[in-house]
Amino acid sequence: MKRVFCFACALVLIFTGHTFGQDVAVFYDAAVENGGGLAVPNPKQLAEMMVEELEAKKLTAEIVDSDELAEYMKANPKGIYIITQGNTPGTIFKKEGKKDLVYTWLREGGIGGFIGDYAFYYYWDKGARVTAAGAGQQSVFGATITNGTVSQVSPTDLGKELIPSLKKWSSNRASGLAVLKQNDFEYESYADDGVNADPIAYRTKDMEGWFINFHTSCCGTVIPPNDQIATEYAELISNRFATAKAVDPTGKVSVVWGRLKKSRQ
Repeated sequence: MKRVFCFACALVLIFTGHTFGQDVAVFYDAAVENGGGLAVPNPKQLAEMMVEELEAKKLTAEIVDSDELAEYMKANPKGIYIITQGNTPGTIFKKEGKKDLVYTWLREGGIGGFIGDYAFYYYWDKGARVTAAGAGQQSVFGATITNGTVSQVSPTDLGKELIPSLKKWSSNRASGLAVLKQNDFEYESYADDGVNADPIAYRTKDMEGWFINFHTSCCGTVIPPNDQIATEYAELISNRFATAKAVDPTGKVSVVWGRLKKSRQ
């Protein structure tokens, strides 16, 4: 009896001491923008490179389309997604405030990542691009954070620590630090000029998760090459957000996307 009891105790220690890291959903949908991206040259290649770089960091990552992204988010309330096409799918956002999946998901602890043009400015619904304009960010965050000021941003000390590959670059869809401060956002600037930041992660007072604005530009201002972006993003996710999002199996365990996809087949 004593031996059985000790064995049971050992099992409890094993399972309560182990944590499951969150996997990452990399969004690319060939049906969105006819497979193209807003301000992202060759987003399919970027998504593939992103998966490779994340897996090199010992993280699980898979490419998901519009429907799969919504399913992933519902199954992983504290997961991580990265949008590579500069356009948010209507399956998670339609400028409907609290009705939008992305609104509630970010507040429950999910991490949303974005590459491309102005975040939430556009969404893709029923085969067409819909313009939400600045009201898109108002719907999700209660404030318009992105501006069109061309900003020569340099890595901050935090950026150098978390994203060693990050270099000085020019953004024209950066996030205004004054707006974030005025609206009591918590934020982490990884590159800025003292006024505008990009890359940056931020969250409202009622968000447990974070939103990552990463290399956003358009209209002639060129973002870094795909391999550079993939390397930098994987460094940030690995060094900051994947480790912070580990969950205890005694709580709500995330669903590994590969297993979720198999269950749908």
